[in-house]
Order: sequence, then C-alpha cells, then structure tokens
Amino acid sequence: MARITITQENMDRSKIIPPGKYVVEVDSYEEQQAGTDGSALYVYQLKVIEGTFKGVTMRYQVSEKAEGMGYEFWEACGTKLVAGVNLDPAAFTKKKCGCFVQRGEYKGKPQNVPQSFYKIESTPTTEAVRA
Repeated sequence: MARITITQENMDRSKIIPPGKYVVEVDSYEEQQAGTDGSALYVYQLKVIEGTFKGVTMRYQVSEKAEGMGYEFWEACGTKLVAGVNLDPAAFTKKKCGCFVQRGEYKGKPQNVPQSFYKIESTPTTEAVRA
C-alpha cells in the first residue's frame, strides 16, 4: 500500500498568497533547459522569510535569451550591474530582497508570480504596512 508523507515544505509550496510586497530569500538555484529550443533557464526558488506567509515558496526564472528580465532581481540582491560584468547565476543563493508578488495561472492552476524586485532596505513589506 502506498503512503504519502505530507511535509511542511509541500504545504508551503501550495499556498497562494495575497498580492503584495514580501521579503524573500533565494532558497535554491538550478539551471534547466527550455523545452522549446534547449536554451538555458536560470531557475530560482524564492522563499518568503517573514510575516504570516513565511515559508511560502515560488519559482522565478530568467532566460539566457532575455537576460534583461533578471536585471532588477540581481540588483535587488545586491549586485551592481554595469556593461561587461560577468555574473554567476548560482551565486545568488541565500541572498535576500523584496519581491512584489501577483497572482498568476499555469495550466489552469493558480500560482504566486514574482513580478518585480527591490532592495529590502528601501520599501516596507505588505506585512509591515498592515501592522
């Protein structure tokens, strides 16, 4: 007989949070390949680290074909971007930043979608604003 073990991590991954600003930490990084053409995808798992929704995780990815979509994220994590700089996408694990999260949908299922990023010392979180 099969057994399923429910983990807190899986429960947190399935929570849909209200749109707003959250402090997140880069929990993990993995390089994957796009199914369409095999180009690199830099995939980050972001974890909310404070407030009511602490522990909720969401996926954020940057394509090698559109690396500009990652500029705001990498700067929010503390990197100064200038032309010619070389970045190691794996070096952002355990970095913290602010993240504006919106609701989205993937294959008909709701999901948390990181929309924009900011340095955490510059803007209060949704939780702090509500307090």
